[in-house]
Amino acid sequence: MKTIIIDDEILSIETLSRMLLEYDDIEVVGSACNTTVAEGQIKAASPDLVFLDVELPGMSGVDFIREVKRLTQGRCRVVMYTGHKDSMLSSFRNEAFDFLLKPVDRDELSAMIQRLRLHIESSNQKAPDNNPADINSTVRRDREKLIFNTNFSDFRVVSIADIGLFYYNSDQRIWEVVVSGCEEPIRLKRNVNCETLLALDPCFVQVSQRFVININCLMEVCDNVCRLYPPFEQIQHVKVARLYRKKLISRFNTI
Repeated sequence: MKTIIIDDEILSIETLSRMLLEYDDIEVVGSACNTTVAEGQIKAASPDLVFLDVELPGMSGVDFIREVKRLTQGRCRVVMYTGHKDSMLSSFRNEAFDFLLKPVDRDELSAMIQRLRLHIESSNQKAPDNNPADINSTVRRDREKLIFNTNFSDFRVVSIADIGLFYYNSDQRIWEVVVSGCEEPIRLKRNVNCETLLALDPCFVQVSQRFVININCLMEVCDNVCRLYPPFEQIQHVKVARLYRKKLISRFNTI
């Protein structure tokens, strides 16, 4: 994965660069101390991963997340790393993939990279006949509602607040959405993947390779099982995978 580090502290860039040398699938192709230089490097390198500090000259790192997404057509994952815990929620709301605190702990970094690998693998679970050009038209957002195209001509309009979770039906090789008031899950088109769902709204959080939940419906996690608020209280089989647990707890604590 081509990686760029954006931080106004050169020592922090050097420290993180050395830590990333331990990972064969990560290549640091550039670094920048401000967003102006960073824009040029992102355009030139088209990175897969960006580590981004919060405090930068000229523009907040949190605000720069969307610029990174724009410059890479949404393909790049952004990991915020900073000494300020209070920027965690705003980072996730701006679609950061993950959040690390400075000084970066080796175990935390390793866990984050493993989550990233699993996320990419899950995102690539597509049917052979997928047409990437159709993905954006498969699920569309209109304010607080989502429009799901369920087949060639049909669609369903669903309020975000009514969605309890998404789960991957491995037998059918499709994602399905559990919605309040619907007796059966809504089956989505085959070209929907996990990354598509996570990009819809910050309230959608991945808890395993098979499940993406609405964090606003989560009441508690007991013995690694998600307990949801009514009307989803009967769903008791959503287990939190170890690699996703820390991020879920962080998101839950910021609500």
